[in-house]
Amino acid sequence: MGYDRKRGPARVRLKLNPKVRLRVSPWGSPTPQWGNAPIVGNSGHRHTGIVFQPLIYSLPRWYAQHAVTVFIVTIVTAFVGEMIYRRRRRSLDVQESATSFVSALSFLVVKSVVSKLVMLSLALYVYDSHRLLTLDLGNAWVWVGMFLLRDFIYYWVHRTEHRVRVLWASHMVHHSPDTIGFATAVRVPWMEAIYKPWLGLWVPLIGFHPAAFIVLDVLAATIGQLQHTTAWRKRTILDSVFVTPSAHRVHHASNREYIDKNFGAVFIVWDRLFTTFAPEVTPVVFGLTGGKTVDRPVQALIGGYPALLEGLRTRHSVRTRLQYLVSRPA
Repeated sequence: MGYDRKRGPARVRLKLNPKVRLRVSPWGSPTPQWGNAPIVGNSGHRHTGIVFQPLIYSLPRWYAQHAVTVFIVTIVTAFVGEMIYRRRRRSLDVQESATSFVSALSFLVVKSVVSKLVMLSLALYVYDSHRLLTLDLGNAWVWVGMFLLRDFIYYWVHRTEHRVRVLWASHMVHHSPDTIGFATAVRVPWMEAIYKPWLGLWVPLIGFHPAAFIVLDVLAATIGQLQHTTAWRKRTILDSVFVTPSAHRVHHASNREYIDKNFGAVFIVWDRLFTTFAPEVTPVVFGLTGGKTVDRPVQALIGGYPALLEGLRTRHSVRTRLQYLVSRPA
């Protein structure tokens, strides 16, 4: 890394191949950069990049370099804006908002620790030593294909979280608010930061660089943030392909006819294909079934695991305990 007295330290670049590089963003996440025209970097050295591009190419390139920043700005803006709106309408539940905030903060802390100590190194090891292919990050269709594959796999992981008791004990925290909004979107249990990264090792295994995959994760998370709202009620042609706010409200419903429906993250086509789709027809009742609640920060931190452990105590053999853990939640 070079140093210029007037301009400061040069940007760090990780060279993946002659056409694709990763630049370390201000938030510490490597992001891909494409190009083939020589330009001058911050250090004064010439490198390969694109100076003038059509808008269709420059926008994805810009987003790839600033994905994490866009995500943080989107979350903060949406969260604060909703708090102001609800306060003006005198519908702000301070305790519910605090519970969501604590849940989000604990998730980010655990995810940062797990990623830095274990998962990023493991993912890079799998990519460097055991990848089956080497996917070209300079090919736009590779990114599109990976985004579709990511959404397809997410559908099955998400569906499993609703059908397997030990996973639902964590995921139920996200479904616990009796309203839906941007605060609901950030109520993500910290336990998911432990088990979900292991389920993502297919990415480096098939040959997609794990650092570049961060861009797709952030894009899906940004879209998911905007799905948690009651502001958009009109159904359009988009409901045929994408998970719109209407489709996601159904997913968060506790109505009997809406239970375990609409698992998709970005695309609703998987739910249509695998018969888990339901349109929003009757008014949605949010929250958990059976009178369960998570309305305090400490409850968001422990999730449904106290009840899970209590259920295990009543079973005395290894077989019955394993069956209980993977059984469908009540």
